[in-house]
Amino acid sequence: MSNPDLDALGLVASRLATSVRFGPADVSVGVSKVSVTSAINALPHAEFQLNLTRAPVTPDHFAGISVAVESAGKSCKRFAGTVVSASQDNGGVAVKATGAASLAEGLIDGFIARGISTPELVYTLARTSGMREEQIQVEGLESLAHETFEVVTPIDGVSIQRAVDFAGVRFIQPQAAARILTGLEVNPELTTKFEAPVYALALVTSQRVMQAEEEGLARIDLALAWLTARLRYGYATLPDGQPLDFDRRESFARPVRRQAVAVRGLTTTRQWVRVPGVTPEPHTVNLAPDSARLQPHLPRLGFKDRYAFMALARAAREIDPVSRLLALWEAIEFYVGDTKVDSPLFTEDEREAISKAAATPFKGLQRGRIKDVIGRLNDAPLGVRLKVALSRDAVTVSKGEMDLLWTLRDKRNAIVHGQDILIPETEDLDFATSIVSRMLIFRVFRLTEEGAPCAR
Repeated sequence: MSNPDLDALGLVASRLATSVRFGPADVSVGVSKVSVTSAINALPHAEFQLNLTRAPVTPDHFAGISVAVESAGKSCKRFAGTVVSASQDNGGVAVKATGAASLAEGLIDGFIARGISTPELVYTLARTSGMREEQIQVEGLESLAHETFEVVTPIDGVSIQRAVDFAGVRFIQPQAAARILTGLEVNPELTTKFEAPVYALALVTSQRVMQAEEEGLARIDLALAWLTARLRYGYATLPDGQPLDFDRRESFARPVRRQAVAVRGLTTTRQWVRVPGVTPEPHTVNLAPDSARLQPHLPRLGFKDRYAFMALARAAREIDPVSRLLALWEAIEFYVGDTKVDSPLFTEDEREAISKAAATPFKGLQRGRIKDVIGRLNDAPLGVRLKVALSRDAVTVSKGEMDLLWTLRDKRNAIVHGQDILIPETEDLDFATSIVSRMLIFRVFRLTEEGAPCAR
């Protein structure tokens, strides 16, 4: 620490320092030659050299990059983005990162709008590209008017003779649905995607068109799920005993909505028709022989390890974030498998003593339940078994990375148990997928070192 008496002019205290982080990992001491650029008509860009031997931790390239300038205890962020490439360069790693990379990694598949203000349009495009809510700061959004919106989407697998109300949604015919496109110059390609024999209509009150669209589609999806449950109900009577007719051909109908959706405000002129989300940009991999990154050797895997890889692949390929989240934790649970904890929490004598003390006042089912619970006292929870598996495979996972995994676990549990759904962010899912890939590849490395036979 500098002596303040030797820095009377404050020159040392005011010296600037550059901080670089990969997600929760601070690698600043291993970074040099930092360059950050930005322009009005281009995405922000950052480049720097990373010396892995000097960095206190090994970073993950799927973690978000942040670059900040620090002086006199204050920090000013200069860049936030994602790594697009990292290559070996003179004993170090040349890292290139881009801000808002998601804006350039997908294609908006049709979007015709009218009456949408510039702030709302910018917000919609940013959210559609996958940017977080906290990453978007657009002035003028809070002044938008609250109003009721019509949300209309084409439906397949359903036929009607007239408008039908079902589960809070109205199913309408084409001539009624066509009115929502009034005033829009829709191109033939988007028109084809929107044309259908039946449409679903939901009414939503909201301040932003995108929020109305999301809520409206969620209501329609729930109505279609309820319709599917009714179709697949094969029990001869309802819960109240009322007998039901049955038609096998009709029961196998698959009512689904198409991706196109039209939204129209009933008070203002705000409206659009589009295909929500983005179509991922196609990517290919050069499967070169003897590639260090794409190591071809794979030992023979057990059942659970095989399915861990299969679940991970689904987590990487799925587009829906909830599906990705469920697949991700399925991969982790297969990875942990039947991992045992060497030191049991309770000895056999202790469990026997607890069983006798606890079960004495109880009989019948209560006693059986107590014995069942006591019999599982030494069943370690998932978190403990995961730590044992990581240690056995020599996988390095930082506290920040584990915190991310357990945050996603909480969201997964909320979804599974019917609580409020918090949709995980794409960036978090990409980072978590990389962490789980690390677990599986370290396991394969251990199995290979132990001489496991090759897969055939």
